Amino acid sequence: MSPAAKGPGAKSPACAWLLLGPEAGEKSAFIDGLVKSLSKSLGEPPEVHRFYAFDAKMAEVVRCLRNQSLFARHCLVIVDEADRVKRAEEAAALVEYLKNPADDATLILESSENPREMDRKIVSAVPKDNQKIFWEMFDNQKKGWVVNFFRQKQISVAPAAVDHLLDMVENNTRDMRVECDRLALFFGPGSTIDLESVERYIYHSKEENVFTLFESVCSRDLGQAEEILEKILLSRDTEATQLVSGLLWQFRNLTRLKRLLAENYEMTEACVKLRITSKKNQKTYQDGSRNYTAADLRAVILCLAVFDERLRSIKADLHPLLLRLAVYYIVRRAGQGAWRLSP
Repeated sequence: MSPAAKGPGAKSPACAWLLLGPEAGEKSAFIDGLVKSLSKSLGEPPEVHRFYAFDAKMAEVVRCLRNQSLFARHCLVIVDEADRVKRAEEAAALVEYLKNPADDATLILESSENPREMDRKIVSAVPKDNQKIFWEMFDNQKKGWVVNFFRQKQISVAPAAVDHLLDMVENNTRDMRVECDRLALFFGPGSTIDLESVERYIYHSKEENVFTLFESVCSRDLGQAEEILEKILLSRDTEATQLVSGLLWQFRNLTRLKRLLAENYEMTEACVKLRITSKKNQKTYQDGSRNYTAADLRAVILCLAVFDERLRSIKADLHPLLLRLAVYYIVRRAGQGAWRLSP
């Protein structure tokens, strides 16, 4: 049952959800479904708040859930990186809330990790029916997903083109859909996409995106990173918050890689475990691991969280300036000091 199925003010076990696993596309779609369900039941959209567990106090999260909004009938609170809630008092605050959740609020605890990485008391406090794990697709499933996507667009695609396309994008349906949409728009219905076509598309588009920006940031090349950022800004295809979100996702993945290397995994083994399959992506992550310490990565993630919050609170014409500052702080200062900027 959806969190809104019983109507506002009704007690429901769906007042809290635990959404885990690395498949960002399906997870985002599930959250969008919850928001639509609430909006339909309430007659208005819920007020949405996002916290990052590595930065926020859980007491602050609980206050947000308990304090009824003046502007909306329902509050949806997302705690990202929930696996980072490790301290006993922080976990206890969430567990105590989950024993008696607010009637007019929904809590979503989100993490790309699996249940073993979560505090056991928090996991136990969320009803089993409201715990979902979004696993990455297997290679054969990804290929089928791509073929079906293009079939619906009345486009045929060769197996070699599918393999090359999957080598270009991260292993989640959100990023796969973005790239497939662009290819479908480029070639159009009735066309056939072969390997040469994909390579020609890449050559002619020469499009800079969050992945090429991440590559330059990992190499700590400020000049190149600034040049790529300017091209992205000029294209106006990507919103500032989407760009920061994409960098945040990749730096979290780099953090997971760093942990595995610290646990004496070989680089190749760690990449396989995280499904970083292409040689190009493996080199990018290897550069990032070499150029950023574990402490640096924590600071970079906090830095991106700070800029994400500020981007959402100021007018859009200031977004390019904030993005340039974010890139500078990450590349030159490894994320240090960004949170000291005046809001």
